[in-house]
Amino acid sequence: KWVPHKELPKFLNELKLLVLPSASEGLPNIVLEAMACGTPVLATPVGAIPDIIKDGETGFLLQSEDPKHVSEKIVVLLKESDLLEKVSKNAHRLVQEGFNEEESIKTWQGILKQLTTN
Repeated sequence: KWVPHKELPKFLNELKLLVLPSASEGLPNIVLEAMACGTPVLATPVGAIPDIIKDGETGFLLQSEDPKHVSEKIVVLLKESDLLEKVSKNAHRLVQEGFNEEESIKTWQGILKQLTTN
């Protein structure tokens, strides 16, 4: 079932863990959306994901896309409720502080300044 974007936070808030075992990605919006909702993320370290997810701090990184490894990691993490809560709070804070409108404006101003001075 397709979930309308405006309803996505409701569904993300119901998850204990978002799992993204992709072989190739840039920086998927779903990672930031989950983090903004306080949902911990378990993902493969591809694209820009390792720039955002610091393993055990702001999320969790998979060492392999092997289904057995992924399922074992999910089981281990779901038993660690204190760790999931800590990571959830760290991830939420990261998104709130680094991916808000003010920070986006500063980033774009810096890019435009570099373009006009070169």
